[in-house]
Amino acid sequence: MTARKPIVMGGIAALLGAGTLAALFPPLRDAGPIAREDAAGFDQARALFASYLATGEAEAHLLRSAGFEAADVPEAPGATLLVEPEGDCAGRGTYWLREAGAPIALTAPHRGSDRHTGALAAALFMETGARGAGWNSAPRRASETCANALDLAREEKHPFTAFASAFAAEHPHGLVVQLHGFDGDRRESLPASEAAMILSDGTSAPSDRLLDLADCLSLAFAPREVLVYPHQTGELGALTNAQGRLLRAEGFGGFVHLEISADMREALVADDALRDKLGECLVGASA
Repeated sequence: MTARKPIVMGGIAALLGAGTLAALFPPLRDAGPIAREDAAGFDQARALFASYLATGEAEAHLLRSAGFEAADVPEAPGATLLVEPEGDCAGRGTYWLREAGAPIALTAPHRGSDRHTGALAAALFMETGARGAGWNSAPRRASETCANALDLAREEKHPFTAFASAFAAEHPHGLVVQLHGFDGDRRESLPASEAAMILSDGTSAPSDRLLDLADCLSLAFAPREVLVYPHQTGELGALTNAQGRLLRAEGFGGFVHLEISADMREALVADDALRDKLGECLVGASA
């Protein structure tokens, strides 16, 4: 595995420090052959996350069987970082869990291709006191530099999905927020192309809770446009999202699929006050 290099990104670098950013975000090109989990592997990962969420710790055999090791981050006392062992990156993801805090899980399945989303999840975890965060450790798409890739938002038995399921069981009225990035130039409609954010809960009938969150974000970021699928746009509804589908099947109603434009992502990583507004809306929606 190549050396991990610091990633500097606006105010987030000052919040976390270059060393911590390097630990959180090893180069995606380091991914080796992808680990494809079966039902037993899914259950092992879910048990690991459930243990950390319930007690703040887990037995060593759970870590080993799920393919992770635990580390502390100086900037986040009381939180544990779960990473794949050095030299064994099989795309299981990276997860950050706090012993107590706001009932929010901040996730980013496509950090790298959806630029800044992983850093936003980490920063919001720090700033909101959220209980969990998670993101991919392998690229979304194969390339000449890394042939090992997978799209976590389509993976039903992946640890990333097990993390969402364990969190929902621990916080049945909480939020699992999935951060994505979109390119306005590739949208089919003018409203979507000009939007700063597009929200959905993975259904064609968004809940009052999602609509209230959209109202909060609209007020916070005006005059930037915040749209809700399918009311203001028919794009980016996340109807087939693997985590959203499983959470709904488990009776959990707090899945939030948040698409963010490139310009808005740039602004959020650079402007602490702007990011605070996003965090305040998420915390309010989780109460």
